[in-house]
Amino acid sequence: MTSLVFGLGFAPIGSAETRISGIDGEALDNVQTILSLNQENCESPAWKIEQLFEQSASEIDRALRVFGYYHSTAQKSLVFDNDCWRAQFDITSGVQTTVSDIAIVIVGDGKNDSEFRTPLDKFSFKKGDPMHHGRYEKLKKRISSLALERGYIKGEFIEKTLRIHTDRHAASIRLVFNTGIRFRFGAITVHQDVLDAYFARSFIKIDDNEYYSSGRLAKIYNDLSSSGYFELIEVRPNIEQEQNGKVPVEITLVAKKKHGFRFGVGFDTDIGPLFSASHTNRRINPIGHSLTSNLKLSPVLSSIDTEYSIPMDKPVSDRLSLGVGYQVLDSDTVESQTATASVQLLKVFESGWRRTYFLDLSHEIFSTDGEDNEATLLVPGGNWRRSVSNNLLRPTQGYSVFFELKGSYENPLSDVSFVQAESLNAWIQNAPWGGKFIARIDLGATLVSEFEKLPTSYRFFAGGTNSIRGYDFQELGPVDDEGDVIGGRFLTIVSAEYEHTVLENWGLAVFVDHGNAFNENRISLKTGVGVGLRWYSPIGPVRIDMAFPLNEAESSIRFHFAAGARL
Repeated sequence: MTSLVFGLGFAPIGSAETRISGIDGEALDNVQTILSLNQENCESPAWKIEQLFEQSASEIDRALRVFGYYHSTAQKSLVFDNDCWRAQFDITSGVQTTVSDIAIVIVGDGKNDSEFRTPLDKFSFKKGDPMHHGRYEKLKKRISSLALERGYIKGEFIEKTLRIHTDRHAASIRLVFNTGIRFRFGAITVHQDVLDAYFARSFIKIDDNEYYSSGRLAKIYNDLSSSGYFELIEVRPNIEQEQNGKVPVEITLVAKKKHGFRFGVGFDTDIGPLFSASHTNRRINPIGHSLTSNLKLSPVLSSIDTEYSIPMDKPVSDRLSLGVGYQVLDSDTVESQTATASVQLLKVFESGWRRTYFLDLSHEIFSTDGEDNEATLLVPGGNWRRSVSNNLLRPTQGYSVFFELKGSYENPLSDVSFVQAESLNAWIQNAPWGGKFIARIDLGATLVSEFEKLPTSYRFFAGGTNSIRGYDFQELGPVDDEGDVIGGRFLTIVSAEYEHTVLENWGLAVFVDHGNAFNENRISLKTGVGVGLRWYSPIGPVRIDMAFPLNEAESSIRFHFAAGARL
């Protein structure tokens, strides 16, 4: 591959070089892309280099015309030396052509469609703007795409005129687009044989006489895909069969296997080696009920749970679930066994927010400060969450928000009264130099009548991979008279991290975590700092951190391993 060197002097002896001067920015980038010489090296035969050198003037002219430079010139030279070659191009771009006038005319049913005009603003040229053929092509594509989105499926340009006035360096644009009539949806035919017909149609919400929209069809496809019932989904509008301005749509669905199994083996620095298994019955009955069971085994934290899920009238967004579970925690700080039965009602809003109302009945046997306790709690509550990112596996910008409020009142089914609020938030922001900033704030607060009766699963602890790195899992928090960590009423954790890309799928990070779990009578904040290695694997990001505690801890250095997205 040809090396590109800019500045004074030629490349070292034995290496091919194409040197370009006189232009910069996107014009230079386009010349580099189009110039065929850039694909050659010292092993290329001399006749081929000379041939490509001869055609370089026309390639440079073509590359610069894209940006409105119609009068460019290039002084060029080619030298063969020491079994290699060097080419020099000194380019004068000339005066850039600007747009003198532009007219976009919409005729047909869409001429009075306000939605048809507004989105074109960012693609349109203003008088005096540089002529840019790329923007011109995007403008035409946007008009055609918008027509399909809005139901003008037979729209077409009846005039596309671009005149370049080279004598006065001006360009005039005139586009006339005939939308034709605005079509509506016709009959919707669904082919599938595993779900109740009415239930299957509940994913396809198209009102009678609704205007045709390609975006609407895309949403139907996404809704069917996210339902989890179907392996193959085909949504096909039969435009050629339209009648009286209505387009029939044919939907073909092929179901996934009824039973699904997953097994996993891994390692977590907080809980040690981990084995996991899950089974899903995707279709207990024709109306979409499902059952999911999970098993997780590790030396520190093990659990087994089962959830029965019932789609509501709007299965895309509303779901009721009934669950039972059992968890055993055996850390250096806490020993507990918890049995739980729960009811949850999930709603997903079009804005992206997910709301869950729940009612948990739990019985927990727990041990802190050398004493065994047990408690039964009936806990109603709700949580709200939203996650937004520009890339699911490798975001450079985005955020996640989680807020939960829950509590209980002492009664025959609850041994203690409490109210608890918790908020978990993360932000990722793109940074210069190929890096990104990652910030995290975790907050929690509890009002409780008798703290000693509050099960450890409702207390706050700190330390570990997803908490304050440099400290062991649940190592931090209020202590008893003997120095044993017993958990606290409050939680505050603030984390800041900078990650820099060093190779295509690798990165280096530096971070600082600060905070603790505490009670109002004693606040003792801890800090951990460190460096990390990031690998963006094909199945998701992997993080390895080496962290140092700046306060007293069980060890002077701790390694943390984590996998999965940050948002």
